[in-house]
Amino acid sequence: MGAKQKAIKIILPIIILLVGIIVMRSLIVNRPVPQKQARVNPGALVKVIKAEKQDRQLKIFGTGTVQPEQEVTITLQVNGVINKVAPGFTAGAFFRKGELLFAVESIDYELALDRAKASLIRAENEITIVESKAAVARQEWERLKLKDQKEPNPLIVYGPQSEDARANRDVALANLKQAELDLQRTKIRAPFNCLVRSEEVGEGKYVRAGNNVAMVASVDAAEIVVPLPLDDLRWLSIPRQGNSEKGSTATVRLDLGGKMYQWQGHLVRSLGEVDMRSRMAQVVVRVEDPYKLLAEVNTQKLSLELGMFVEVVFQGETLTDLTEIPRAALREDSTVWIMDSDQKLKITPVEIIQQQKNTVLIGSGLDNGDLVIMTTLPGGTDGMKLRSVSEGESR
Repeated sequence: MGAKQKAIKIILPIIILLVGIIVMRSLIVNRPVPQKQARVNPGALVKVIKAEKQDRQLKIFGTGTVQPEQEVTITLQVNGVINKVAPGFTAGAFFRKGELLFAVESIDYELALDRAKASLIRAENEITIVESKAAVARQEWERLKLKDQKEPNPLIVYGPQSEDARANRDVALANLKQAELDLQRTKIRAPFNCLVRSEEVGEGKYVRAGNNVAMVASVDAAEIVVPLPLDDLRWLSIPRQGNSEKGSTATVRLDLGGKMYQWQGHLVRSLGEVDMRSRMAQVVVRVEDPYKLLAEVNTQKLSLELGMFVEVVFQGETLTDLTEIPRAALREDSTVWIMDSDQKLKITPVEIIQQQKNTVLIGSGLDNGDLVIMTTLPGGTDGMKLRSVSEGESR
């Protein structure tokens, strides 16, 4: 390789490098100066709903267990052998008031009644005899009456004997009434329209007075004791004792396999005490004819049976100008966030009328058309700039 070629290899790269430096410097010197632009804060993106005032009937929700309006244990008052049992007298059977349930053999009590009648006849005859003797004795005393004696000695005119005879008659009459009562008690009848819950009777079984032999429950109505927060009672109509007016209506509901069964009832009373553990008041709902035994047409197959755990929905007072919002929109200290006309956050205290399962009913604090913020903003404060979801999407 010649000296000329070596010089070219050395000088050429240097020339290219210098040209590149000159071009780069020229670009740097001649580049346009960027203009400064003010950065605009678009605001936090939030989801809002529009507040709408309307009249609402408050609904109070509770739960309870169905129980009979009245339930009694049948206790025998006489001794004897059971000689008759009504057909179908077993747990789960229905009987109307006055129907015979079972009977105790009555021959002994019929004989006792005959003896009591005979004793009463003897006692009345004894009174007749004593009164006749007393009349004769008084006539004799009047005939032999001495001047210094105004009244005869009671023994002379059969006074004590007459009193004993009348007392014996009273005893005989009482024994007769007792014998009649014992005879009546050999036949056990339904005390009201009832459902047999349990029984321990059978033909030929010997029973003694004082034995509990059956338990029956009324089927004319069922009751449900419902615990409620004290605050909910102000929206309900609870009848006072002696007041014939009905209380708030109530719907009893039971969800079975996705199908909802319902029965109508009404609030009849409060138990008048607050549970010490739960701090809940207890009210009683009454449902008429839970087994639909009196209904001419029964469109619902399922009866409201004892022991069912049901939901009760009370129809409370109707209030005006209420706003319903989701529970997620309620903030701490009973406040709500709204987006004002300047698209800024405003923290507003509100009056909570009722908190339901998924919503809250607001009384005062919100106006018609207010935009209630649903989105949670960490560090949200009054005056924070906002933009709604729909606005953000359009941009």
